[in-house]
Amino acid sequence: MVFVLEKALIPTGVFTGQSFMALSPFKLSFVATYVLVGALVGILVIHPLNLIVVWWELSRVPETAPTLLEFLSARLWLVLLPRHLDIAVAFALLGAVVGLAFAIFTRNYLRTSEAYRSLREEQTALIPDLMQQGETRRVEFKSSLRWDLKENRVNRSLEKVIAKTLAGFFNADGGHLLIGVDDDGRPLGLDRDLSTLKTPDLDSFERTVNDIVSKTLGGDLCPYIHTVFARVEDKDVAMIIVRPAPRAVYLEENSASVFYLRSGNSTRKLDVREAVNYANERWS
Repeated sequence: MVFVLEKALIPTGVFTGQSFMALSPFKLSFVATYVLVGALVGILVIHPLNLIVVWWELSRVPETAPTLLEFLSARLWLVLLPRHLDIAVAFALLGAVVGLAFAIFTRNYLRTSEAYRSLREEQTALIPDLMQQGETRRVEFKSSLRWDLKENRVNRSLEKVIAKTLAGFFNADGGHLLIGVDDDGRPLGLDRDLSTLKTPDLDSFERTVNDIVSKTLGGDLCPYIHTVFARVEDKDVAMIIVRPAPRAVYLEENSASVFYLRSGNSTRKLDVREAVNYANERWS
């Protein structure tokens, strides 16, 4: 899923999850509505469905079984009689339980969505600030994902450069890789990179990043990255948020497994002894 930082006006009358919760002064009324609707569903939907199941069992003896329409006509109205009130109450309670479950799920979903939206906005708001601060131990700039700006063509070897930087962050304390930004923190945009994709949009860009990680570093690491986007000076900039990996991460280069580590504001290749010592200390 792609997140783009944009200013948007929500027209009056648009019903969002946040406004829905705000319109309900008591959380109980939100749940009560679902419970009431569930009770009606229990009587009007679950009860007829139960009768259909009963009729299906009876229809195995075709000599004595009535038709479905006859069976339903004879049974459905019985819930209106006082002596069958217990049946109506039973299905109403069953429906109310289902409604309560949906209410809890919906409310939790709205809360999670709101929290996720807030986190997304915080993350995208970081991009301009990080660009101004420059490269650090936890921040790296790359001009493009696969488009060679000097040769003005697609250069897949640049994907290995991206993978190397990500490996360094994985093996260190995580970090932020900004793509579409030059070394001085000026936005270059992602248009050239997007033009190389089958579907030139930000969703495809994010999938391409995940594919690079999966193919070069390991598919198990994809959950440890998260890509967000922001418009800076009318240009798209991508930020890959990298969390520390749960294992040592190696990049295959010339049939050899190479260990990279973020050190200062650069990514350094460790020799075999350094890599083994670091890995033993970090993940043992």
